Amino acid sequence: MACSCAPQAPAESLREADAAIVGRLVSVSPHGRLMAEYRYEVLRVYRGTGIERGATLAVRSARRGAACALPRRLERSYGLFLLRYNGGWHGGLCRVISPRRLAQTAQNQALAAADSGAGLRCLL
Repeated sequence: MACSCAPQAPAESLREADAAIVGRLVSVSPHGRLMAEYRYEVLRVYRGTGIERGATLAVRSARRGAACALPRRLERSYGLFLLRYNGGWHGGLCRVISPRRLAQTAQNQALAAADSGAGLRCLL
């Protein structure tokens, strides 16, 4: 079996995520038979309550690539769309993006929100 991701626009992933960060992978540790804990140094926060730049964030994901596990390349930076579940952060391969593309997506959403807000003010 292999991991299979349904196509989704980055803007939609950003809207649906509980958190969106750029993090540098610092370690991967087994967490049970099927899961692992991926620890990231947070480099940038685009969304996510309680996540601070410079902190270390633990994210749970599958251990194996066939189950859509997060990438395991240490010291590499990744853009991540994360979900909050049972008090912890969870992610997977289908919610990984390049840091540059995440920055661009967040900027585009902020501009769109500012434009729509300006339009509302003009109408009032």
